[in-house]
Amino acid sequence: MRKLWIIVIGIIVYSSFPMLQHAAHAVTKVPKHLVPTDKRLSPDTMKRLFERGQQLVYRGKELETIGMPIGGIGAGQLYLRGDGTFALWQIFNRHVFTGYGADCYRTYRPDSPVDSGFAVVVKKAGQTSAKTLDRDFGTVDFAGEYPIAFVRYSDDAFPVKVSMTCSSPFIPLNAKDSALPATMLSVVVENVSDENVTAGIVGWLENAVLIDSAKAVNALRRTRIVNEKERTLIVHTAEKAPLPKDAAQPRAKIVLADFEGPDYGKWEAAGEAFGKGPAKGTLASQQEVSGFLGKGLVNTFLGGDGPHGTLTSASFKISRKFINFLIGGGGQAGQTCINLIIDGKVVRTATGKNNEKLEWYFWNVQEFEGEAAKIQIVDKHSGGWGHINIDEIELSDDSHEGPIGPIEKLPDYGSMVLALLENGVSSQEASTLLDAVGDRDVKLHAEEDISYPVTSRRSAAIASRTFELEPHGRHVFKFVLTWFFPNHTHGHEYANRFNSAAEVAHYVSDDWSRLTIDTAKWYKTYYQDSTLPRWLLFRLHSTVSNLATGTCQWWQNGRFWAWEGVGSCPGTCTHVWNYAHAPARLFPELERSAREMQDFGQGFDAESGLVGFRSNRAYAADGQCGTVLKAYREHQMSADNSFLKRNWPRIKMALEFSIARDGNDDGLIEVSQHNTYDINFEGANTFVGSLYLAALRAGEEMAKEIGDEQFAERCRKIFESGSRLTVERLWDGEYFIQDVDLQKHPKYQYAKGCLSDQLFGQGWAHQLGLGYIYPAGYVGKAMRSIWKYNWTVDVGPYNAVHKPERWFARAGEPGLFTCTWPKSDYIEEGVRYRSEIWTGIEYQVAGHMVWEGMVDKAIAICYGIQKRYDPTEHNPFNEVECGDHYARAMASWGVYTALAGYEYHGPKKHIGFAPKITPDNFSAAFTAAEGWGTFTQKRDEKTQCERITVSWGRLSVESLAFAITDDFDVAGVTVTLDRTAVRSSYTVKDGRIEITLMKRQIINEDQTLEVAIGKKEKS
Repeated sequence: MRKLWIIVIGIIVYSSFPMLQHAAHAVTKVPKHLVPTDKRLSPDTMKRLFERGQQLVYRGKELETIGMPIGGIGAGQLYLRGDGTFALWQIFNRHVFTGYGADCYRTYRPDSPVDSGFAVVVKKAGQTSAKTLDRDFGTVDFAGEYPIAFVRYSDDAFPVKVSMTCSSPFIPLNAKDSALPATMLSVVVENVSDENVTAGIVGWLENAVLIDSAKAVNALRRTRIVNEKERTLIVHTAEKAPLPKDAAQPRAKIVLADFEGPDYGKWEAAGEAFGKGPAKGTLASQQEVSGFLGKGLVNTFLGGDGPHGTLTSASFKISRKFINFLIGGGGQAGQTCINLIIDGKVVRTATGKNNEKLEWYFWNVQEFEGEAAKIQIVDKHSGGWGHINIDEIELSDDSHEGPIGPIEKLPDYGSMVLALLENGVSSQEASTLLDAVGDRDVKLHAEEDISYPVTSRRSAAIASRTFELEPHGRHVFKFVLTWFFPNHTHGHEYANRFNSAAEVAHYVSDDWSRLTIDTAKWYKTYYQDSTLPRWLLFRLHSTVSNLATGTCQWWQNGRFWAWEGVGSCPGTCTHVWNYAHAPARLFPELERSAREMQDFGQGFDAESGLVGFRSNRAYAADGQCGTVLKAYREHQMSADNSFLKRNWPRIKMALEFSIARDGNDDGLIEVSQHNTYDINFEGANTFVGSLYLAALRAGEEMAKEIGDEQFAERCRKIFESGSRLTVERLWDGEYFIQDVDLQKHPKYQYAKGCLSDQLFGQGWAHQLGLGYIYPAGYVGKAMRSIWKYNWTVDVGPYNAVHKPERWFARAGEPGLFTCTWPKSDYIEEGVRYRSEIWTGIEYQVAGHMVWEGMVDKAIAICYGIQKRYDPTEHNPFNEVECGDHYARAMASWGVYTALAGYEYHGPKKHIGFAPKITPDNFSAAFTAAEGWGTFTQKRDEKTQCERITVSWGRLSVESLAFAITDDFDVAGVTVTLDRTAVRSSYTVKDGRIEITLMKRQIINEDQTLEVAIGKKEKS
């Protein structure tokens, strides 16, 4: 259960949602527009959403879905589950495809393919007992706020309680230390009995090196328990197995199937995917299939990826050491695969790699020699890459190396370490303590040096010394979990700095204090020192954890690269990453690398200025414009103008490419515009149009800084024309529409519809300090219309009539629809994804609403997301769309900066704030180019006080800006840095005070710049 205040909110807010639901269902005649304009959000409900509140605490069934990313940025994906156990373990460089969204919004407990854990061992009154730190302990509480999780364990019948703090180093602006393949754990054991007890901790970790290749290589796993630098480490590695000295000559191969006949012979086909016989190569609408032998193969792309089925061999005797085969097609484990079945159980399996080239693969089956087996080829997936290609299955005493290669080159070759940051007990003593822990699915051992076949599963354990604890006495045990798997296709950045998991473990251990203090400092600055609602802080920061998932990679050459969602849709897609503001504000060097190495690097066409939206040569209108905006953002988040100087020629060309699509410099793009909805808009519209105008404004500002006045003037002229013509042609009285001929373009348009993203570019303009791109009155009314027509407390009635392509919200849940048609006929084949709910769009709209003064509506939209991602139903750290941990969700940071009214320009040494929520008493974290800290504003009848405190790094300041109330008549301004006066001047205009410092000031760590703005007394 959550703490009481959350329960109260739940009662009030949720009770208002069902009221509306019943009202909707009571209507006998279905209204034309099914989104009620009355949102039924009472003042009391909204008041509670604005309350500061407390940290969210989960327990019981709420723990089941939780999976908080707990590794470094781009270092793979490791979860901490709600009960404090590790899960997922996607750290071995295997491509994990989480789908295109149809199956992502579901309720499930993250699984754990690797055995690991901890147990507390207690001796009291001569009796030894142990409890594992998991859901079986007793009462378990989880209070995770990314990047730190707090898990508490208690049991009234057990003499100690345990508190575990877990995190990976997360330090904004320090990307390298935030990208360590490491997790830090502090385990506090406290005696809650009235007698002395002795207590210690046992930790264990399975050797999972070669986890994916184990059944296809001849290798040994090796585990050592070593004591180094007053630490005890479990060190897991693997090595090639020696060949037997008396190895016999290989026996002749036995071909089980070559699929060259007209049918499948004795193989039994079920379902429709396999047809009546083998395919003769590439099928209709399929990419070219290659790598198969002869003329025939199994190819289930029969009629596309839709059909399902199985193809099962007759029983055969395993009479050789290996089974070799060619495989291609889909990479969905358990769904597009080939399985070896013995006694009804799958003992070996393999999938394709989501490409059509068949490559050799093999299974090591020596342990099964002499047994009867069957092979089954499976196609149970209907999404992308929902098919499998197989050819030439053979029994052999020799393995086909193919792409497998030497083990030290395999993707899952490397090392793993669990380190205790003190000297543990001997292996003999640890073995004794394992008896108290009891039997587990994977056998525990404490042997100091052991090698065993790679197909065997074993977990090594280490144990701390035991400590005597008096009543209420406590002891802290520190552990570090690390991994090192350098053989990613593009390498890992961490491999530039380390050579093994042991090196990572010692680095983290040596710098434990600095890494934990700086991580805790950010946690305190963001969560504890803020006046924002605690639930909102959780929601807006939870998506930042996407950086530490399979969505994001940091390559060895320094390039930051990402999927759209985990394993889904490659290439740091420009139009999706248009929304993802968090990385640029927290780790700007990562986004600068994406701009320079992708958008203006590999993905840039130097002849035309095209920015390929997947680092290719494909055009997306919104991504092209967004690239210019991102370039300006990256410039603003830099300490100087070197980024802009290096990249200006290509930034200018990228903008000129969009101007060329405009065609006549009138500020409207009317040609076909591919975009983030995976379709093309035709004709003038404000989705692409607002991004285009914002890009022109950004281009104008950058041109001025560079000294290219002629281009700046051209950008301004086009912008002014586009702004005027847009209102003339696309304003319908309530919102902006699309000017399109539906007779010529009947599909995938929105025409007179109300598109939630219709003013995407205006939201960008606010974030970058570019002002209004359309008249403010029109913008405000359009945003109110989006709220009126597109957001509902219950998507059920609308989706019952207009079903979404994919479900990201269910009946009874709130959400913002992509597009509705409140004043015209619903377009059945209108803009794609029209009836879906995307958190990225919701955050984008909410952030913009904040800038327009619609804070209550923005908060309601965000709370709708919080409700949907309640852990009773869904992992609160995994907002999905086209795959898990979808990048668009990092638009949440745009809401955060909007609430602070944050403005920043690093090269100009300018920073400003205009809090939109509780401006009389406001406090929130901020980030800049070289440092971060806390901004605080307090107002009373006589003074408005601003405080900028730097917690990490430094902040260079020459000018500041703050919002003041309309009736605030400024009497004077006083600026001090750590109580030392700083000379300044100021100007006041339109509710804004701008302060210029006579000399640049450097605010160093733990220093505070204070600004006191005095108000004239009324005469």
